[in-house]
Amino acid sequence: MKHREMGFLSFIAILALLMALVSITINMVLPAFQSMANTFQLRHQNQIQLVISLLYLGLGIGQLFYGPLSDSIGRKRTIYIGLILFITGCLVSYLSGDLVTLIAGQIIQGLGLGAPRVISLSIVRDRYAGNSMARAMSFIMVIYILTPIFSPILGKMVLMLAEWRTLFIVFIFLGLAVLLLFRYVMPETLPPERRKAFTVRHLVAATAGIVNNQISLGCIIILGVYSGVFITYLNLSQPIFEIEYQLGNRYPFYFASLALGIGLASFLNGKLVTGFGMEKLIRYAIWSGLTASVPFIILTGWYQGHPPLSILLIFLFIQLFCYGILIGNLSAMAMKPFGNFAGLAAAIIGALSTLISVPLSIGLGRYFNGSVMPLVAGFLVAGVVSIIIFHHNHQVKLAHE
Repeated sequence: MKHREMGFLSFIAILALLMALVSITINMVLPAFQSMANTFQLRHQNQIQLVISLLYLGLGIGQLFYGPLSDSIGRKRTIYIGLILFITGCLVSYLSGDLVTLIAGQIIQGLGLGAPRVISLSIVRDRYAGNSMARAMSFIMVIYILTPIFSPILGKMVLMLAEWRTLFIVFIFLGLAVLLLFRYVMPETLPPERRKAFTVRHLVAATAGIVNNQISLGCIIILGVYSGVFITYLNLSQPIFEIEYQLGNRYPFYFASLALGIGLASFLNGKLVTGFGMEKLIRYAIWSGLTASVPFIILTGWYQGHPPLSILLIFLFIQLFCYGILIGNLSAMAMKPFGNFAGLAAAIIGALSTLISVPLSIGLGRYFNGSVMPLVAGFLVAGVVSIIIFHHNHQVKLAHE
């Protein structure tokens, strides 16, 4: 199907919506945790955390295949596959009569969402280069950063008007809207003559190459550990703020204010990385997070797991700001030696870090009993582990120079 040449703003708007679909799906569900747990009459409230943790598992596994698949069959066909999977997962979640079926639906959604996560960046690379690519990505990332701020508020608004299952109807319509936009508006950006055959052997060889690189593997482990604690924060934010601190309907607004920490970090990182370099920013972020965690875990113990809300908000803002600095720089540093297959490397790095983060988030979440101690301890352990690995990476780098 032929398309007229797309304008810059139309192109950016569709890709921003595609990337935002991932964040919207995750964050709009958070205010519904209590309602879901009540519907399924769960004996252990912590079980509902599997909804987000296993969606991330599907997301991590899914993106491993979408990059090379899109290089083989084209960007649009790959997006169709991902969005159809996502819509199917939403339908399964909507119809679920028990927690197991809901989780199955979330895993399918995650598998589908791997496509928007990977392909959006590939499409930008196909169409733009240099400063034009940087300009396009900056506009897309602004929308992507703002999405976690307003999506829990939208989720709460839906819940005030209807039951939690309605959220999945909203997601189905969003998925269909993006699918139709890609079908009838977005042109294919990878012509047949530039496509490459998909081979499992190439995927296995690329994965082995990344794992055998000590610096890249170290970055992946740090990224996985911090991401695991971040997923734990997503899982626990609703019970902590809405229930333990009795914020009620104000919870999404507190969540939104903390999400600004990641957005601010992403913005400042783009300004600072050229002057300081990735390695220094990673070191500063790890040490800052660890420095905040040591006194705060003592304070949390003093208050028997319920420190004053104002101090907790400051602590979480610092940690989320540090996480915002780390995610982009760790991914870029892990990918640095693999510029000859950057797209595939990004997918592999995302998948491997997810295989670390999901079990960690499930493990931390099981210890939640109303106290913020498991979350605070998670940030402390992430800092200690990361400092050890980062120091080892630095020694390896010096040895090769």
